Amino acid sequence: MNHQAIFIRFGAAILKPILLKKRYLYFILFGIICFTFPATSNAQNGFEHRGYLGWMVDFSRTPIVDKWPSIRLDSGIMADYLETLDFLKRTGMNEITPWGLFTDENWNPDIAKTIDAERKKLVVEVIKAAHQRNLKVMCGMGIYSWGFGKIISQYPDLACPTNPNVMDLSKPQAWEWQKKVLDYVMDNFEFDGISMQSGDKGWCQCGDYAKVSSMEYHALLNQKAVEYIRAKNPRYIIGISGWGMDMSNPKDSTAIFEMTRKVDYLIDVGETLGFAGTTYRSKLIHKIAPCAYGSTAIPNIEPIQAVKRDLYFIPTTFATGNQLQQIYAEGGRACEAYARTRGNAGDKVTIEVVAKLLSNPRADIKTLLKAVLKDIYAPKNNQALSELTEVFIQAERAFFENIPAFGKNNQYDKVILLLPREQSKSSIEYFKRMDSRSRVNYAATLKKLLRQSLGIKQQVKNQVVMELLINSIGNSIVEVEKR
Repeated sequence: MNHQAIFIRFGAAILKPILLKKRYLYFILFGIICFTFPATSNAQNGFEHRGYLGWMVDFSRTPIVDKWPSIRLDSGIMADYLETLDFLKRTGMNEITPWGLFTDENWNPDIAKTIDAERKKLVVEVIKAAHQRNLKVMCGMGIYSWGFGKIISQYPDLACPTNPNVMDLSKPQAWEWQKKVLDYVMDNFEFDGISMQSGDKGWCQCGDYAKVSSMEYHALLNQKAVEYIRAKNPRYIIGISGWGMDMSNPKDSTAIFEMTRKVDYLIDVGETLGFAGTTYRSKLIHKIAPCAYGSTAIPNIEPIQAVKRDLYFIPTTFATGNQLQQIYAEGGRACEAYARTRGNAGDKVTIEVVAKLLSNPRADIKTLLKAVLKDIYAPKNNQALSELTEVFIQAERAFFENIPAFGKNNQYDKVILLLPREQSKSSIEYFKRMDSRSRVNYAATLKKLLRQSLGIKQQVKNQVVMELLINSIGNSIVEVEKR
């Protein structure tokens, strides 16, 4: 019996003798209790960690022509970030992990001097704005990996001989540098937790760690950080984000179990556990509990920093939704959905459906899609809504039917559809993976959907988003037909 039912029965037992002669009052109070404490709630039945992850520039609805990853934090990016927070609150998300608040790849060896006083105020505002909307803020943190480039360069003895991009786990002074970064972040800012990344630049295979597996290495390293964070702030949420980790080898199950001790959630980027079969994944999900297993809501579209946001139209509502529902059915309860630009017609709708699905993973995806389209586009009648829904369904189907060998061999094919994200030119490189016949087929479908969208344009109240949809489809056609 859940706690709401116990509360209701307890309240009824107390109130019954008092209200025996006033049964109508009894039923009124009973109804109030049921309304206030519903027997089923999204928080209980949905994903526990409904997070959103991205660089601050990923939230931008306009291109940022800087070296990737840009850590620009101007008024325009802040405005788009606030709009993102409003969307997260409205759709039931409860966490956000913004990268690029402090540095791109290089903490200053004098850690506190990495940002100046003005930047520090902006970081405080980023956290405060999320808290005002009841969102938890996770600090994205490289563990011996991302962010230590300048420190390793200045102190080369810290570098792993076999991988100079990461610090050597066997060096005591390397841990002192990691503690300095953790102390600075935890002592000076009101984060609610840390999302750790130890694998995005590879791992150290020298000295004492030459004979351990990759996952054994990450277990040792992450647990070292977990113990320190837990001792410093027991209330922190701790997540492990598995960028660069391949968890698909069943021989690594013990190491994964060890890595996730005292950890709140594990994000399997690319859902690599699934490569070993869903039976293995399901067993491991239950083995690492209470640590929640999850993904970045793949397949997803990572925004290309320098590219116009309406240059493509690739909704992945059903592909992503089906993946999340499968993970939920196996016991997964976490997600750090990678940011999708709100300035793209397909991304804007897909991420809203994903957000709602995280709160209600048993929902019908098409029903959620229609509800989101109704909210965003405000179609004037059911016929327009039905046709608009088909535009999104057919566009997604056409993309996956024509893109070659999607996600079968490379986990990152599922994560970053628009490669490379560092590109500065205005082009969608991923379309170039299609052969000539697939391009013709894909372009033909997009042209049909463009005509359909133009045909229902006047049947939609929100003309701004309708123009965005039309532009996104039209630009996709141009990109696909490039030679």
